[in-house]
Amino acid sequence: MSKRQHEPSKEPPLTDPSTRQPTHGERARTLVAAEATGTLATLKDGHPYASLVAFAMAGPKAVFLISEMAAHTKNLRADTRVSLLVAEKVVVDPLAHGRVTLVGECRVLERGSDEDRAAREGFVARHPGAQVYVDFKDFHCWTLDLREVRYIGGFGRMSWVGAEAFEAAEPDPLAPSAAGIIDHMNADHADANLAYAHAFTRATDATAARMTAVDRYGFDLMVDTPAGSKPARIAFDEPVATPEQVRKSVVALLKEARAKLA
Repeated sequence: MSKRQHEPSKEPPLTDPSTRQPTHGERARTLVAAEATGTLATLKDGHPYASLVAFAMAGPKAVFLISEMAAHTKNLRADTRVSLLVAEKVVVDPLAHGRVTLVGECRVLERGSDEDRAAREGFVARHPGAQVYVDFKDFHCWTLDLREVRYIGGFGRMSWVGAEAFEAAEPDPLAPSAAGIIDHMNADHADANLAYAHAFTRATDATAARMTAVDRYGFDLMVDTPAGSKPARIAFDEPVATPEQVRKSVVALLKEARAKLA
């Protein structure tokens, strides 16, 4: 790749960069909440040892229900320092999609304690098949006490997130329905997407626009112009939490866009 390809575009973005969008802490919490397996890196004789594990979120903390026979459990008994890599599963180019690395120390929970019971209940709710072995004596619940989080949302979107910021963030309530909303808007309301681009972005010469993401604060578009395709961000007037609220918000935005364009 040439040096020119690495240089950032000197053209202004299509929308104001300050347009509200999820924080990296919120994006990281949303991604982790959507997945149920990850890669746990423990230390074996001083060397990183990575293994596939199932996990669940008990509030803001990742918990594991693991056997004493597992290699990573033996490693944890000797050294509790770990990292858990959680990545989006359905991807075309893995490096262009999101992943989160949780860094900290694992702690085994006292069997029968309130924290242990809550962790086991949360784990079984996320992994119903675990009901078969959840009470086995050699299976213990561990929790990951965070030190920091590395969030990578694709090319150009990455940062370190503090443990407090990650734990205080809430997963996006639209995450389970986002794909359906996006498909519907692109298949049935392409004209609305283009109206948003014409009215609310600098791309007054846009020829087409596609919704690429939606969250509680707004949505992202990929806008086609004679000069190429560029991203844009459109904010809702107020945060939303349900598909029905999204519908009302995009209808209101469309009315506003058409009035502005008229």
